[in-house]
Amino acid sequence: MFEYEIKLLKEWIEKDNSFFDIASYELRNKETTAEIILKNFNIVLSGIEIIEKLLKEYEIKAEFYFKDGDFVENGIIGKLRGNAYNILIVERTMLNILSLMSAVATKTYTLISKIDGKTRLAATRKIFPGLGNLEKMAVLHGGGDSHRWNLSESIMIKDNHIKLYGGVENAINVVKKYKSFTKKIEIEVENETNAFLAAKNNVDIIMLDNFDSKNAKKLAKKLKREYPKIIIEVSGGINENNYLEYVDDNIDIISMGKLTTEVKYIDFSLEIEN
Repeated sequence: MFEYEIKLLKEWIEKDNSFFDIASYELRNKETTAEIILKNFNIVLSGIEIIEKLLKEYEIKAEFYFKDGDFVENGIIGKLRGNAYNILIVERTMLNILSLMSAVATKTYTLISKIDGKTRLAATRKIFPGLGNLEKMAVLHGGGDSHRWNLSESIMIKDNHIKLYGGVENAINVVKKYKSFTKKIEIEVENETNAFLAAKNNVDIIMLDNFDSKNAKKLAKKLKREYPKIIIEVSGGINENNYLEYVDDNIDIISMGKLTTEVKYIDFSLEIEN
């Protein structure tokens, strides 16, 4: 787990280090200890597991006082011991990952805590290339739903597929040929006609794309009345200011790109003890 991400992070660190870090060069034979300090207040921590694995690559011993998903008020979250040069060259990349993942987890947790009902909050594929799995893990740490991890995990028919296949029904029939019993078919629709056509053709999930909350709830109720087992997702144009308008007994999933694209970084620092 995390093999690709660790390789990527190491490449970033080595590129940042270049041939060597001039300011840190004379410290390459010195052992030191350092503390990782959370400077914000009341956050959901994320990134501990991957940082532990990254530090091992540089023979840095780490002791963290919290785990991923923990709610932390502020203060020291962990202690490092190892080669001073290695600690200094991994510092910024390590703190950046903690900052990003904790920001996503905290935002997810904050939004979910306001939902009263069965509707779940999910991420989307609006994630940063290379770091997408880490962002989705952070959503999980915040109590959210990861949505699909990659293109082959589930079968999602989007608007461009519908155009290229020549319509909703044909698109569904074509992709069904490649469907395993382990996969679900989801389709993105923009109107009631296509929603019911998709339901009639036995898709598993219908995504109501760019519907306002009133029409989304109305259509979800109609679909559930006739097809009670179908999963209803809403997406598009949804943010922290309006997502609660979509919470409804007939809407199963609210997916929000802004869970990962618009976050306020959490501030961590590294302080050398000796």
